[in-house]
Amino acid sequence: MTTPRPSLMVSGQIVVAARPNRLETAEAIGIADGLVVMTGSEGEVRAAAAPGARLIEAGSNAVVPGLHDFHLHLVGMARARRTVDLEGMRSMDEIVTAIGSAAAAAPSESWVRGDGWHTEVLIPATLHRLESVLSGRPALLRSHDRHSAWASSSALQAAGIAPDAADPPGGRFERDPGGRLNGLLRETAADMVADKAARLVGEPLNHALREIAEELSKLGITGATDAGDPTTANGHGRYHDLGDSFANLSDAEHVFDGHLRVTLNLPGNAIDAAAGMGLRTGKPLSNREGMRVGWAKLYADGALGSRTAALFDPYTCGDRDDDRGILRIGPEELDDLVDRSRRAGIGLAFHAIGDRAVSGVLDALAWGPGREKGMPPDRIEHAQLVRAADRARFATLGVTASLQPIHLPSDRQAAEECWAGRLEDAYPYRSIAATGALLAFGSDAPIETPNPWHGIFAAVRRGAPGTTSPPWTPAEVLTPETALWADTLGPALAAGRRDLGHLGPGARADLAVLNIDLPTLLAADERLASVRSELTLVDGREVRGV
Repeated sequence: MTTPRPSLMVSGQIVVAARPNRLETAEAIGIADGLVVMTGSEGEVRAAAAPGARLIEAGSNAVVPGLHDFHLHLVGMARARRTVDLEGMRSMDEIVTAIGSAAAAAPSESWVRGDGWHTEVLIPATLHRLESVLSGRPALLRSHDRHSAWASSSALQAAGIAPDAADPPGGRFERDPGGRLNGLLRETAADMVADKAARLVGEPLNHALREIAEELSKLGITGATDAGDPTTANGHGRYHDLGDSFANLSDAEHVFDGHLRVTLNLPGNAIDAAAGMGLRTGKPLSNREGMRVGWAKLYADGALGSRTAALFDPYTCGDRDDDRGILRIGPEELDDLVDRSRRAGIGLAFHAIGDRAVSGVLDALAWGPGREKGMPPDRIEHAQLVRAADRARFATLGVTASLQPIHLPSDRQAAEECWAGRLEDAYPYRSIAATGALLAFGSDAPIETPNPWHGIFAAVRRGAPGTTSPPWTPAEVLTPETALWADTLGPALAAGRRDLGHLGPGARADLAVLNIDLPTLLAADERLASVRSELTLVDGREVRGV
């Protein structure tokens, strides 16, 4: 078949592909029918172009393949715009004031929702102050890491949780000194209330998703994998059995079409339902091609901030000297899930933060049946504490390390306090990459900023832009080339997409023209905080707004 002549040319400092520790570059690329058809010098591409071909001259600006956020929560990002933001609050007084104001402005029967409180700020002994300003309204306030929540007494009642309720499997109800529930919920206990709480849906949700898609494109992001829900609750329509996020995002396919490629994860307990619908990981959800089926998500443990990540050795913070976190799933259930996922052709995405959880997941994958040919690899999400003995198993088992470097500066203090004596195992990005494992970066937004350039800075500098702290555990720094690979080609390979994540011949023409040059990008210094895309293309078409 004859290669078509380029109808669009892009010239500049072009990164054709980022690979571990090196870049492939070119002066120009030629695009036809949404695909890159050639790379070379500007003269070579001009000579091959069709008459009247359009030229985008980026000049000294760096041109990179479109970035892919491999782990974010699109529905959560949208709903966060309509909840009380508790993220920056550093005292109980601030939280009480904010929730009281929201309650006063809300109808008497409506829920009050808030996100972002930190463990050291929400004081258990003073939770009665929140009840007093709510005037009986149901309220659900989720923690920064979303693995804990505080629910008002009326919210607990709405969820059918009795004052003497026993802890659910994989979760815990916190109690006051008298043994009564105080509203603090850990892991699956928080899910019980979250599944009953009011939520943004329909066109108001789609409006917020449009805003998010536009903002992501301005950062150079052309693809996103929604991390999915822990349960199948609140699904509707055709995908009722696949949970809240899957159902709502599939309804919003038109919002993203031509602007953002979206992959939808589904709850782990929906594998059989998805298989019954003929869904398989990596396959298009419809004939639009821009939305694909992702992985089945399940939680192996909790999170550092909530002290629920599952550890081999106890936490070195808190009141309990034997606390090793919460394992949300046992070996037998893990083995069953691996078996069922293989039969269904649906990959697995394991949330595993603590070293005990990561090791247990790797054991289950090592003992279980292998993937069929062409099926995208399984993933471990976060992997924030990983023993040296387990790092090489990512590569040998073909498991994608789905990492969010932006967590590193946010979690530094908590890790130093709670994981003392084992920090050489914390966020071991370089060690995992050195084994040959596939890295794919995400943001975990809205828990952290979706800005990928902040994440790249964190991976390379082991800190956050604008801070003066020295790099944290500098032996684990990544090169800028490796970090860019983990934001572009890494996610594409992890999804089984050889036509994404690079700008070589045969690739989809997804790219971003940045507002910096290539040397500045490779310096990976404070200037990364100001990086934006001046022009973003998806399938060779400019993304202008949605």
